[in-house]
Amino acid sequence: MRRTVLVSVVLGVLLVVGWMWTGAAQQQEESEESAGAAQATLKIYGMTCSGCAVAVKIAARSVDGVTDAVVSVETGSAEVTYDPAKTTPEAIAQAVSEQSGFKATVSEVRAADSSKGAKRRRGCC
Repeated sequence: MRRTVLVSVVLGVLLVVGWMWTGAAQQQEESEESAGAAQATLKIYGMTCSGCAVAVKIAARSVDGVTDAVVSVETGSAEVTYDPAKTTPEAIAQAVSEQSGFKATVSEVRAADSSKGAKRRRGCC
């Protein structure tokens, strides 16, 4: 009985450590990718719930070169961080429109140089 509990605890600890290690590696990879990243704001038409926002986020993140997408139902917009060497805001908006079913247009673009050191906005802060 003790042996089973001990094995379960050890496996649990290994799973947690592996999960944390994977998350840290992914964060480092994303921060390296976003070093030369640019940001764009997309206007999204017709979202009514968090499910809509998830569909838009998945569509935006499916574009090669997009490293982050923060979607707000309240403002009807998506803040997208992307690598300008791999994609454009127009291509991201087109992918969002086609894949999510919500019309997306580019409303603002911030160049790679102006986004360095900028605080990322999430929600109200």
